[in-house]
Amino acid sequence: MKKIPEDFFDKIDIIEIVSEKVQLKKVGNQYRGLCPFHNEKNPSFYVSPIGVYHCFGCGESGNAIKFVMKIYGYDYEEAIDYIAKKFNILLEEVEDVNYEFYKILDYVCDYYFENLRKNKDVLNYLYSRGVDDKQILKFRIGFADDKNEILKELIDKGFGIDKLFKIGIAYRDYSGNIKPFFTNRIMFPIFTTNGKNIIGFSGRSIDETEPKYKNSIDSPIFKKNQAIYGFNFAKNSIVKNKFVIIVEGFFDVIILNQFGYENTVSFMGTNISDYQAKLIKKYTDRIYLFFDKDKSGQKAIIRNLPTLLNNGLIPYILYPEEDKDPDEIALMGGLDKLIKNPYNISDYFKMIYEKAQNIEDKMEIINEFRSHLTNVKFESVGYIFLEELKPVLDELEKKIKLKFHLKDISSIHFNDEVYAIWNVYKNENLRKILFEIEEDVLYSKSAKELFRAIRNNKLNDESYLELVSKIEFHNKELSYETINKFISKWIERMMIKNLKNNKSLKELENIIRIKRRL
Repeated sequence: MKKIPEDFFDKIDIIEIVSEKVQLKKVGNQYRGLCPFHNEKNPSFYVSPIGVYHCFGCGESGNAIKFVMKIYGYDYEEAIDYIAKKFNILLEEVEDVNYEFYKILDYVCDYYFENLRKNKDVLNYLYSRGVDDKQILKFRIGFADDKNEILKELIDKGFGIDKLFKIGIAYRDYSGNIKPFFTNRIMFPIFTTNGKNIIGFSGRSIDETEPKYKNSIDSPIFKKNQAIYGFNFAKNSIVKNKFVIIVEGFFDVIILNQFGYENTVSFMGTNISDYQAKLIKKYTDRIYLFFDKDKSGQKAIIRNLPTLLNNGLIPYILYPEEDKDPDEIALMGGLDKLIKNPYNISDYFKMIYEKAQNIEDKMEIINEFRSHLTNVKFESVGYIFLEELKPVLDELEKKIKLKFHLKDISSIHFNDEVYAIWNVYKNENLRKILFEIEEDVLYSKSAKELFRAIRNNKLNDESYLELVSKIEFHNKELSYETINKFISKWIERMMIKNLKNNKSLKELENIIRIKRRL
């Protein structure tokens, strides 16, 4: 691990660093050129001698370290090394507090790797999945048997048992016996982003043992919601190709790598965290989601859209005609064509909606999109996609209601916006807000129905009794934070609408007054 000296930034020249990739022209006391992070004809990318850059076109900005990370696909430490060598800066070596953990996991990985060669049945299974020797070596795939040899070797090497417990290599069973954490599993090591160290493992069962995949426990060096499998191999390819492919399984990552798509990664599960999304954003903003075609894969795609959109990422979906998993598509030679024809969010929705076989499935798809896309932040790039998709959802829902004679929203799934309105209505301090906002700032049709019933004082009317009964039956109480989020969204939409319609300053001040009351 290297420590940068206090005068590091005084010794480097950001103009010289950027000029290696961008042709700069001096304008006043700054330098200007075409942005390397997006396509443009007129230069909007500025670099200041004080050590920062900013693009007025795409908003990308930072210092010399961030520029090197972004342009070359380096992590922080690699970027520091690159700059230090360029300007002959001596970096001080500092002992990493996690050094012994890394040493243990590296030893364990070598043991698993060698053990794989001794177990021909497991090796043949990998071959049957299309994995060749080159990928086995590249990804350091191994095998954990059901013996205790690995623990004996580690203890003989002088590694303390407490450390083995702490990083999830060993555990103590109910009888007090010390046992290896992974047994009878194909082992996939998880690397740091620079690929220098192993931080954990994921083991796939070779029999019917559950769970199918077992991951390392969270430790000082491993956090499941921060790890990205294959990222150490993918980052340079992501920068080069300007997109990343996200798949569900480790085998998908390995096979796609084998066919030249090194810009492929997966997560330890199907939920993408903010941390993982922010890490990917450093290298690209274009995401290709390539999940399994079954219903769980479809739901995983929809579920992850808000996280991706809220972090400035633009998701596309790869959806093959064949009912095959990503690794099977690659082995069939169908990957190139598929990647050239991704679906955007709106087209993906229309496509899976049309493929749905019955009214229940169609309504489920509509409700899945509605419930998750309401979590897209107003200020994010994803809000544009939400506004584009909303009228499509409304129109399709209208057609379904007409076709099946659904006269009220009692047959339609309630989303959190409905409960937000109900919670606001039941709160005497907040109720007035419902009489100061307008109906068209609401997102879902069901929310608008409830809003009109409240505004027109018709909650006790016979036509709304079933609706109110269902809401009160579920009695879903939202947190103040969630309610406040919805109110803020409604108010912000009112402000935008009024600005577009050139409303008077007095009306805008009234909206601001409502917001301040929160």
